[in-house]
Amino acid sequence: MGSAVGVTGKERMKGHLALLFANSAWGLMAPISKGLLNLGVISPLALSGVRIMGGALLFWLVSALTPDSVIKKEKIEPGDFVKIFFAGLLVIAANQILVVQGMSYTSPVDAAVVCSTTPIFTLVLATIILKEKLTSFRIGGVALGFAAVVVFSLWGEADLSMNVTNPILGNSFCILAQMCGAAYLVVFGKLISKYSPFTMMKWMMLMSAVVIFPFTIGDILEIDWTAFPVEGFLELAYIVVLGSCLCYLMIPFAQRRLKPTVIAMYNYLQPVVATLVSVVIGMAMLDAVKAGSALLIFLAVWMVSKER
Repeated sequence: MGSAVGVTGKERMKGHLALLFANSAWGLMAPISKGLLNLGVISPLALSGVRIMGGALLFWLVSALTPDSVIKKEKIEPGDFVKIFFAGLLVIAANQILVVQGMSYTSPVDAAVVCSTTPIFTLVLATIILKEKLTSFRIGGVALGFAAVVVFSLWGEADLSMNVTNPILGNSFCILAQMCGAAYLVVFGKLISKYSPFTMMKWMMLMSAVVIFPFTIGDILEIDWTAFPVEGFLELAYIVVLGSCLCYLMIPFAQRRLKPTVIAMYNYLQPVVATLVSVVIGMAMLDAVKAGSALLIFLAVWMVSKER
């Protein structure tokens, strides 16, 4: 994808707006998903199934209806289909199911902050698997990150009024989800750089939808759609259409206009948006210990992402 060389200021601004939109929308996913689960009209497993299968359907519809000048139609080499299958299992099937399951037990603030730790686990796995060399600066970031995550995840108690029934279990699910995401980035790094994000998401969504279908169809069929309030349909539409499809289209758009380092920095916006919205609407509380450890997690992520 483009390196943003020779891009005009106007085009770069379009890239910034696309990233601002996508990461703000993804940040809202945590409180919106929690709000939908709190309605009690859909189970976490059913929500994961609808999200992944709905996302796959939308990606393929967009691919079929969009001209090549907008989204390039890439051919997958036969030998790469098996790799894409396992990549999809990690970053979509396992990752999204674990996040949604975790969201059902913990607060949207906890889920959003814990889900920002992917770079920390990516660096650790890259060091173990790819034998990447660690600088003292990054080692400090990893140590700080793990310590902050432990404090953040274990601090606080269940709050039944906010449907936070088991925050430690929920945070643990979210941490496992980030480990899956990190494994995807490390193990399938060459594959990721070979195809565009849209092509990868299109195929991984489809394969993940096929895999999770037998495990989620039972919960999906049990959904009483007549019991869904209007807000439930709006939240579900947001999760499937905006969070699982439209936002991903913003990334290749931005990649043609901005440097990768700039794109990566926008990820910090997601937990900030999720935290602010969740606290403002009364879906979560943030005490001094939580706020402090969250800031240390952000600092640790910056440290391990920093090139030294």
